[in-house]
Amino acid sequence: MDLPVRAIEDLRFVVVGAYVLDCFVNTPRLPAWGQTVEARSIRTTPGGKALNQAVALARLGAQVAAVGVVGADGPGRDILATLSRERVDVSWVEARADVATTICLCFVSDEGDSAIMWHIDDDVAVRPETVCAAESAFDGADATLLTFELPPSAIRETISVARRGGGLAFVQPAPVLAGSADALSLPWDQVDVLVPNETEARALLKDGERLAVEDLGQALADELGVPRVVVTLGPSGCLAHLNGATYPFPAQETKAVDTTGASDAFVATLAAQFTAGVAAADAIQAAQSAAARSIRRAGSHKSMPYANGSSPR
Repeated sequence: MDLPVRAIEDLRFVVVGAYVLDCFVNTPRLPAWGQTVEARSIRTTPGGKALNQAVALARLGAQVAAVGVVGADGPGRDILATLSRERVDVSWVEARADVATTICLCFVSDEGDSAIMWHIDDDVAVRPETVCAAESAFDGADATLLTFELPPSAIRETISVARRGGGLAFVQPAPVLAGSADALSLPWDQVDVLVPNETEARALLKDGERLAVEDLGQALADELGVPRVVVTLGPSGCLAHLNGATYPFPAQETKAVDTTGASDAFVATLAAQFTAGVAAADAIQAAQSAAARSIRRAGSHKSMPYANGSSPR
């Protein structure tokens, strides 16, 4: 996968996943059943892993096409408008009539820790035919980014279409699929880079819970056949399994305001750097810097940093 270094501005990406409305609840604690707790604040904003990653790539200067589904309602129109403002091509985002755009609950503590609650109804899920209808977006694309916010059938179709289009396939297996058999049956031999966190990595392995964290990348590469695996570990940094060896990368120190979009900033930046042909160590350092900048600002897509290293105001 060693490539000549190219300018990110010359690269084309496709981002497939859930495009949702995030509802942020800033709260000192979560309520127990039967309790009522006053939050610090409650607000909504377009978000979801796919939207955050698409925005992050666009802010890095890349050409980006979004593939997904929203409802033909107010939140759906807000999502499409946000993507368009960020220079993301929304030609392949389907706006379905008479369905409600997905809302994701994001709880953020006073310390900046986050907890997510989500559900995507079948009537607004990305289907294999949604991906097939967007096949022209994949033609000639340099890379596709994919999350597990889709049904397994749509994940399989996306990986296959991305491969036919000729680009690299980056998979962030989040959130964990309900059935382990579904995850293991995916065409992993067509995936170029896998970026799970520790929980997601263990869920993909037959005996994942028994392994030491430093062995997860090797195990994923051996069992799934993915050539590059980067396991993110939050404040402990990440472990990169490359060319048969595992390398630790400590996290960059920063004060957390909101960790919600950190993994999305990391994955998007890593994908841009790898696809551009940047050396792996430099690519991972750039991805960690992007994640660190992201968590210093509240919000999801609004916290995605720009190419010059600045954070949005």
